[in-house]
Amino acid sequence: MQQDEEVGLPVRAGLAPTGLYLALRRIGRDELQDAFMQETVARVPTPERIVHVARDSAGWAPRATAPVGVIFHVARCGSTLISQSLKRLGDLVVYAEPQPVNEILAPPHKWPRADLIAALRTLSGAFARHAGGHYVLKLSSWNTLYCDIVAEAFPGTPWILSVRDPVEVGVSLLASPPGWFQGTAEAARGLAAQVDPGRGAKSREEFVARTYGAFCAAAARLDVSRGRLVPYELLPAAVWDIVAPHFSLSIDPAQRERIAEAARRHAKARVGTVAEFTPDVAAKQDAASPELRHAIDALARPQLQRLLQLHADTMQR
Repeated sequence: MQQDEEVGLPVRAGLAPTGLYLALRRIGRDELQDAFMQETVARVPTPERIVHVARDSAGWAPRATAPVGVIFHVARCGSTLISQSLKRLGDLVVYAEPQPVNEILAPPHKWPRADLIAALRTLSGAFARHAGGHYVLKLSSWNTLYCDIVAEAFPGTPWILSVRDPVEVGVSLLASPPGWFQGTAEAARGLAAQVDPGRGAKSREEFVARTYGAFCAAAARLDVSRGRLVPYELLPAAVWDIVAPHFSLSIDPAQRERIAEAARRHAKARVGTVAEFTPDVAAKQDAASPELRHAIDALARPQLQRLLQLHADTMQR
């Protein structure tokens, strides 16, 4: 890439036999206040510039361009509250569920694993240039299935996994399925095969439970010494008690108070609007069907308990 082409927010990525293509938009880092990066991209229309990185040149971004932290999550578990809270920390930039990461990781993988890692590192260089300093990647929930690829791309970067009771996550996913969950496109079929390779799910409830279990199983394969689990019930205090220290970020008392105040509002509210947050744990527990509870107990909760035990054992060493 030419020097004048390196400035810009990477909003799309494409993997081709000839290399990695990135679409860059001149959107300032201060604009990234939406819950999700693509909402900012839609809200701030600017021309795109396409840049090309030859395949044999990908992956040469220096380690200093890696994120200071990566947020994995199991969906509908408070991860957006975490990412929106971190945006209140001075010069830190948070890229929330960026589409270019999704496009690199989407199955079926177009490149071998080593090349996907190289593409993520090249993308991280583009994010670092846009941020002009420290930044955090908050990924899409299904990216957790490929968290080992992300962790290998950024070997010095700590990560967290935001978790919530699988019954509550399952109720939310069934009531309002995300696009990747209900889609029929090739990528959605690939994710379904990753979650349920034997196509054994007999119901939507069972598929949801298998999905949650697959997230936990994927995270259990990571180096747990680099990670922390962030339970939903510990938010928002977990932002300053767990997340910030693990990412080597400091939070002063004034920032802590602003985060606590913001947590009283809905983290996914559109920019310029305010919506009060309504606790929904009891409502979701009440809404869970016997079928969902049975599937969760059989397929999801054992994987969650194994993951919790792995981290508990590591913390005790």
